[in-house]
Amino acid sequence: MLTNFKSLLFQSLVAGLTGITLLNPVAVQAQEHQRAHFGLVYPISTNGIRAAQISNTVSLHVLAGVSAGEDGAAISGLATIIKGSQRGVVISGLCTLISGDASGVQISGLVNTAGSGNGAQVAGLVNTARSQDGVQVAGLTNIASVNATAQIAGLVNTAQTATVQIAGISNLSAKSSNVQIAGLVNTSANSNGQIAGLVNIAGKVKGVQIAGLVNIAAESDCPIGILNLIKNGEKQLGVTVDEAGNAVLALRTGGKRTYGILGAGMNMRMPDAPYTMEAGLGLHVPLSKALRLNFEVSNTANTNFKEISYYKSSFRALLGLQLGRVELVAGPTFNYVNYISGQESYTSHSLWDFYGKESTNSLFIGGFAGVHIRI
Repeated sequence: MLTNFKSLLFQSLVAGLTGITLLNPVAVQAQEHQRAHFGLVYPISTNGIRAAQISNTVSLHVLAGVSAGEDGAAISGLATIIKGSQRGVVISGLCTLISGDASGVQISGLVNTAGSGNGAQVAGLVNTARSQDGVQVAGLTNIASVNATAQIAGLVNTAQTATVQIAGISNLSAKSSNVQIAGLVNTSANSNGQIAGLVNIAGKVKGVQIAGLVNIAAESDCPIGILNLIKNGEKQLGVTVDEAGNAVLALRTGGKRTYGILGAGMNMRMPDAPYTMEAGLGLHVPLSKALRLNFEVSNTANTNFKEISYYKSSFRALLGLQLGRVELVAGPTFNYVNYISGQESYTSHSLWDFYGKESTNSLFIGGFAGVHIRI
């Protein structure tokens, strides 16, 4: 689909600008070289109808320029079409179309295309290259059919292999990537690091996966997200209770080191806010085959889904005893709670209280215990 999109975009833009058949993808070897090439639009230029067989050091065109190659600077009001290779700088109002290899910088208002690039491509909409050893910066999409060193796009980056991909929405790497940073989704067969606002998907991850919601991988030791679906990871379903009487059924999912927490439950001691929801992150620290420490950072909400709500943030240091598929956990917690002033106090043994104009804030020490079953 990406190949068809690239082909259609390439052909429609140039056909509209020039009205002539200059789109033969086979690079034409320059038969001669000119220091300067000036013109309005092909073939109204100093190189005339032979422009596609001549390479240039400097090219200046009011609308569109055509050449066999450029090894200096080429500037066109609308389009620059290079049938061979390019070195130096190309600046076009709409698009730069290079059939051969590009070494240098291509800057266009809409689209840059090149066989392979060593330098930078900057476009308002789309950059495409077979491979790009440099930077691709586009308002919408960067496409590297083989590999890319760095891709920065407002929407989507795609490559077979990529060193760095930064996109507002999605990064797609078919084989491998070193770093992927996306507002929504990252996908890669293998990755050294993924950071996404919503979802990371990978086969094998050597580094860290950080997602606002979900990490998915065959292997990932350090996923950081609320829900982590790791094939070789650890999944636990457990029941826990804390000092405030929150009884929560929670799912803990992650890798060998880090995990996410997602749960819901009830609190019989708080009839005005009986419903409990929990989300958090955790870290496993092995001590022996049977013992480990579980450090957790959790956010808990007690509410009646109307006007009463309590929001608690907790740090937990839990000792875990593993008995086969069952783990018993218990330990102290350090807590911060916020609620609207005038509501019943969350705890009667706070270490410190701060009473604001509309809310009350408290710090207190508590406890936590539970039973987790590996699933």
